[in-house]
Amino acid sequence: MHDQAVENWIFRIMRDSRDRYPDYHWTFYSALGEPGRLDDSIRELGGEVIHSRVPIGNTRKFISEMHNVIEKGRYDVMHAHHDIVSAVYLLASARTRLRRRIVHVHNTSMELPTPSKVKKAIVWEPMRRVCLTMSDRIAGISRDALASMVRGSITKPGRDVVVYYGIDTSRFRHPRRTPAETRQELGISGDARIILFAGRMTAYKNPVFVIDVLSEVARQVPNAVAVFAGLGPETEAVKLRAQETGLSDRVHILGWRDDLAELMLAADLLLWPGQENPKEGLGLGIIEAQAAGLPIIMSRSVPEDAVVIEELVSVVPLAAGVEAWSGEATRRLSAEHPSREGSLSRIESSHFSLTAGTDNVMALYAGL
Repeated sequence: MHDQAVENWIFRIMRDSRDRYPDYHWTFYSALGEPGRLDDSIRELGGEVIHSRVPIGNTRKFISEMHNVIEKGRYDVMHAHHDIVSAVYLLASARTRLRRRIVHVHNTSMELPTPSKVKKAIVWEPMRRVCLTMSDRIAGISRDALASMVRGSITKPGRDVVVYYGIDTSRFRHPRRTPAETRQELGISGDARIILFAGRMTAYKNPVFVIDVLSEVARQVPNAVAVFAGLGPETEAVKLRAQETGLSDRVHILGWRDDLAELMLAADLLLWPGQENPKEGLGLGIIEAQAAGLPIIMSRSVPEDAVVIEELVSVVPLAAGVEAWSGEATRRLSAEHPSREGSLSRIESSHFSLTAGTDNVMALYAGL
């Protein structure tokens, strides 16, 4: 249980459910087989963390090991969060006392963790069929994510549902630093216009494109800077493009951060230029940016479900190119936008609130 998006969300749901749903006990079964950063926090809340002694790549032994764990634990519900790979967990649950099996789909790509194209072609559809036939519920974090599993329209009302992430808005309502303090820590002046990139520094997330946009924006907005919060293989490519465009002094590459709320509150614009095929499962950062009242320019990589405050969000196709993106960025940096307090209140009253998110997850377990 590390602190990536899905793990963080599951942990928040567990923490929020303790008082309102006290009759539920949580056990987390990790296929990684090694300690995670959230393990101790889960145990402090009364939960249990079990690390598989067998790697999931050793599929037969993994299934046998997990089957024994399920039998020994006498669990009521298995809630699998590994997209199509959840088929492995479902097979492990066969002939056990489980009363409900749930497959939660967090992505649209439905990738298998193997480099072999032949193996993918052979096992992909059978694994999807296992998910469809052995699960009692299939939940997607967006309509697009759900459709990627059920292939098209939602085919079985009551089984196939959308369960949106619930975000912890307390980080935006009670930040650890003021925007001025965040800028001071980063060495950015108070009058600078901050363009933020938040996410993994991968080719799919397209961070180099942000430098190209900044290069054009800087012609009209001379105090514009870019801040990158994230880790990944594209970090060096971003640094190189910044050098090539003479923008190194305007680019701040922070690496992994645990203060994204404070960064969003200090920023003026979020750029989200992800590749558009396949789409993301949801785009959690888009929800969080709206909670921060931060204007957004995003590609069509993000499902429509993620847009709550339409006046904060501009959707610009990647095919429109740098000129269209930089023009919209320049406009956004000079335009008025909804108040941050008002934006936060709208997210807190939406289906992305933590309360709604917890209730929607716990509803998956109701009736047992």
